[in-house]
Amino acid sequence: MNLVERRTRPDRAKETIVNAGIIMASVDGRTAAALFLESGGVKFSTIVRVLDENGRRRRPTSAPGTPP
Repeated sequence: MNLVERRTRPDRAKETIVNAGIIMASVDGRTAAALFLESGGVKFSTIVRVLDENGRRRRPTSAPGTPP
């Protein structure tokens, strides 16, 4: 893992929660997804960013050993 990846994605568990919230938004709506993310300990600024309709999300991380 390089230093940049570590600094921008320090918590894989939160990344999993955020990805689930993004999927939830398409199924159950953004309000339900926001409540789920909040209950998972995701910061408000992150919730707003990932649920923003303008697509201001980070690219998903690659599995170790796979190209980005």
